[in-house]
Amino acid sequence: MKLKANDLILVRHEEPDPAVALILDDPEILETLSEARSYPAPMPASICFRIEKEGEVIGQVCLKRIRWINHKAEISLFISRSMQGRGYGRQAIESIIEFGFKRLNLYRLEAEVIDGNKASLKLLKRSGFIEEGRLRKAKFVKGEYKDLLRFGLLKDEYTE
Repeated sequence: MKLKANDLILVRHEEPDPAVALILDDPEILETLSEARSYPAPMPASICFRIEKEGEVIGQVCLKRIRWINHKAEISLFISRSMQGRGYGRQAIESIIEFGFKRLNLYRLEAEVIDGNKASLKLLKRSGFIEEGRLRKAKFVKGEYKDLLRFGLLKDEYTE
């Protein structure tokens, strides 16, 4: 497939293209592009950790929907019902926040909670997240639509 742009022709190609790769050998060109061009392997869209307590898997915490160019990700967390209410969620979320900001150099973390989930709302607020919006009737749970609350935390708001 070809596209015409005034006096140019844009030719569709598959990656990697040897002719394009020669241009990318120029460090001045490469440094102006996103890190996706210079990263040697596919950049992951999510990074997940299982949460273990005394050898037992009790949950999972993830950075999902990672947007490397915009330096942001969405936090996902769940703990098995039998292990909830013991502070494990807080430990996990604090750890993933630190990992995201310090190790991955993310600037923004986001989270989404179903309205009425008091434990998750409390956890996010206690961790410094700020409510930024509400998606009305966006989640179908147990036969009814619930609002989703969106939260954000910026790196320069983060305190350990």
